This record gives sequence, structure tokens and C-alpha cells, in this order.
Amino acid sequence: SSDLIISTHSPILASKINLKNLILMKNGAGYDLAEGRTGLQKGDYLFLQRFLDSTKANLFFAKGIIMVEGDAENILIPVIADILGYPLEKYGISIVNVGSTAFLRYSGIMARKDGADIGIPVSVITDCDVRPYDVEPTTKEKTFNEKEAESLQAKEKGDRKYTNGSVHGFTSPRWTLEYCIAMSCLSDDFHKAVHYGKKILNAQEHISLTDAKIDEANRDAEAEAQAWNGFSAAEMAYHIYDLMLNGDGKSSLKAIVAQCLASLLRWKVSIIPDGQTQEKMFDLDLYGFKTDEDKKAALKSEIENDPFLSYIVNAI
Repeated sequence: SSDLIISTHSPILASKINLKNLILMKNGAGYDLAEGRTGLQKGDYLFLQRFLDSTKANLFFAKGIIMVEGDAENILIPVIADILGYPLEKYGISIVNVGSTAFLRYSGIMARKDGADIGIPVSVITDCDVRPYDVEPTTKEKTFNEKEAESLQAKEKGDRKYTNGSVHGFTSPRWTLEYCIAMSCLSDDFHKAVHYGKKILNAQEHISLTDAKIDEANRDAEAEAQAWNGFSAAEMAYHIYDLMLNGDGKSSLKAIVAQCLASLLRWKVSIIPDGQTQEKMFDLDLYGFKTDEDKKAALKSEIENDPFLSYIVNAI
């Protein structure tokens, strides 16, 4: 039988070849992805055969990888990275959205059984998932309970679980990404973004976020913020995040709210030409607005020094 070697830069082609037949070339060395050579178990290979599509296969071609478990991170992290001065595309960093917490199935591709370092750093960003409330068993009534110590314990456990060689775990210090953002320096913007998202979700197909709707959403957020004036930052965050959730604790708003927040942050650090109103914030890339370097530097400094966003900053 004759062996056939195909060299490719195509994630589409790479996703179609059985993972154990791939060899990853990096810095003049070849890394065989066969069973027993990587950090993957036998079952992981079957799983990856089912789910390693071309978007996820871009991890084979990256200089660094950020693995996330959902759409919100996928949308927001590139914008935060831009503000921090690390545009991901410039550094050859790929975001791989695994859409679940099956991180070890993917991150194990980059870990070597013999302890060698492929030289591709991987950041795994995940939620600590400790809910800051208690539920009364009979009435199902929720009572806010911050659970600070329990959250930090879960964070440390998550970081350890996903750290192996050049793969490092970065777990949220509290419940979820959204809850951490709602506790952070971006809290006011996030609160507005939740209301923008609700307006978009409730609108008919042909109506987008108009300036009138933006004003209305800003007023709603302002009124709520005043009503919650006496709350701690954590309880305030709980109420903001709760606006997004359905009765079952799930949310159909996550991607939309993330898109609104991402657009809002870009808008805030841009020099807006006269006559452009905020309803154009989703089209910002089309206009190629220049960056207001002072505003960007101020926001960068706030994000870098925020304890609830530090896990994202460190991952980037």
C-alpha cells in the first residue's frame, strides 16, 4: 500500500480527515495526533470525529487558541482584546467555540502524552456556574445569596481542571460571564445592552434598533438602576442579569445582548462624525470610524484593573 501525504492550510479539509491521521507541523517539528500521543482518551477521538467541523478545525492553524463555551464569549472577547491592544487576527489567535463544556475533548489535542510543548498556547474560558441565590424547595422562591467563597473555590477547581501543559484554564470568579460583566466596570453598558437586546428580540422582523428605542431602553435601565440604588454590586448584577433569563434560568438573549454590548463598546471608543446617531452602532465597521485613543486607553485601564474581568484579560 502506498502512503499519501497532503499538506494543507484548509480547515475544511483538516476537519474531514480522521484526527488520528493528522500530523501538526510547528517550528520545523511534526506532532503526530494519533491515539496515545496526545492528551485525548479513546472516546474523545470518536467525539471529535462527530463534532470537529471546519470552524473548530481552525485550531490546527492558529498561533494561539482561546476556547469558549458559548456565543457571548465568541462575540465579546475579540472586542475586549481590541480594546486591550491585542487584536486577535493580528496575532493569529483563533477563538474556538465548543458550544458546551466539552473543553477537555478539544484542548487535549494540544497536550502531548510525553509532556512536550507544541508551542501553541491555549486559554480555556469557562463559567464557575455557582448560582448566587437559594431556591425555597416548596414555593421555588429565589433568594439572593452571593456565595463568594463557594464561587472562588469553584473557580480554583475549574482553573486546575483545564490546565495541562500549554493549556490554561480561566474560570469566571462568579456565576457566568454575563454576571461578571454586570458586576464590573462595564455594568452600566451591559444593563443598557440587555434592554437593547430585549427591544431587538421583541421587534418585528423589519424594525431594527432605532434611536427612539435606544432612548427608551436607556431610560428603562436608568429607572431600574435608581430603584436598585441600595443594593450591593453583586445583588444589582443579579437583577440586571435576571432581566435576560426565562423562568427556567435559560436565556434566548445571550448572543443578541453580547452583540449589543460589543457594538456599544466600539461606539464608545470611536470618534463619531457629526450627524451619525447611535442606531448606526451596528454598522460601525462599515464606516471605519477612527479610534479615540484617549477614550480607548481609559477603558483599557478600567478593564485591566477590574477584578471581575481579570480572568478574561489574563486569558487573552
